[in-house]
Amino acid sequence: MERRYPKELLDKLVEREETIMLKGVKVLVKNLPDSDEKGAMDPRLYKDMKNQLLLMKYMPKFLMKMDISPKGIKRLRKMFNGIKSNPIVQKNIEIEHRHVTGEDGNQIPIRIYTSETMRKNAPVLYFIHGGGFFGGSPDVVEEFVKLIVENTDILAVSVDYRLAPENPYPAGHIDCYSTLQWIYNNAESLGGDRGNIFVAGDSAGGNLTQYCTTRDMEDGLGMVKGQLLLYPTVNMAGIEDKYYKWSIDEYEMSPKHRSGIKTMLDMFGSLESLGNILGTTEIDNEYLTPYKRNPKGLPPTFITVGEHDYLKVESLAYAVKLAKAGVETKTVLYKGFGHAYADNVGVYPQSEDCAIEMGKFILENSK
Repeated sequence: MERRYPKELLDKLVEREETIMLKGVKVLVKNLPDSDEKGAMDPRLYKDMKNQLLLMKYMPKFLMKMDISPKGIKRLRKMFNGIKSNPIVQKNIEIEHRHVTGEDGNQIPIRIYTSETMRKNAPVLYFIHGGGFFGGSPDVVEEFVKLIVENTDILAVSVDYRLAPENPYPAGHIDCYSTLQWIYNNAESLGGDRGNIFVAGDSAGGNLTQYCTTRDMEDGLGMVKGQLLLYPTVNMAGIEDKYYKWSIDEYEMSPKHRSGIKTMLDMFGSLESLGNILGTTEIDNEYLTPYKRNPKGLPPTFITVGEHDYLKVESLAYAVKLAKAGVETKTVLYKGFGHAYADNVGVYPQSEDCAIEMGKFILENSK
């Protein structure tokens, strides 16, 4: 299947990018490739969402609140688990399905991705999908992972960890860390380099990624060479400091798109505490809210977020906090986008560009 956009837009994204300073820290801004309108939604994204946004505009507010009852979770999973990407990968990527034995004796499904031209002693990407800890699957981000593998010829592994609320915290987190340990112990037999493992995840997967890196540091194992956080959930407790305080004023919105953008922000913000879904009242611990933790000593970190994402404020604040603590940090902000662009390979050029940027980060930080 072909891209739904001219490939030339990828070049335009690079041509029009700029580096800005945010609280003394560099941020790479990816401007819209074909629009100069400040605060506007990407025209392709707006076209896809126009009818939905119009409908949402006239919906009563109580219907906009995300329902986390059992029936609500079922509906949300159906929405979160939808496959949106178009297959654009040309190389033959072999996908092997295996299982890892978890800490609780449970079997954790994993997928191993190798290209026909994989590097010898290849760096390893370990990808953890998002979905609010209760939804999503490796299927949703599979094209994204495959695209990174195609671009870099590295080895990749994705995990299908246990989901809440059926499996309360910390079940899913433990699954992800157990899988990291398995990858470290088996990397060489898979053709990978155990000394170059990069953990990545989107949204809730970003939280799970940071958990893996934090546990690795605490256990002194040195398994994680770098981490990549895509619009991550890192401040579940909403801790405010000199870098973070959520406000609608932090968002630039063009007049013609303001209503739609604000509706999306309001809907995302209506999601009740993820602690209710995870089955814990301890969302302020340093695993669920790593923002409160001293980040000194973390490995090189890549952070990306969309201009209109509800998590933008905390993602950028976290990037600043890491950089100020001496952590090598690369931050990429996509103008005109909200959440979950890793789910849209072949649909939007920004999704493909993000895969390219991640691949570059991994190769540049491999020894």
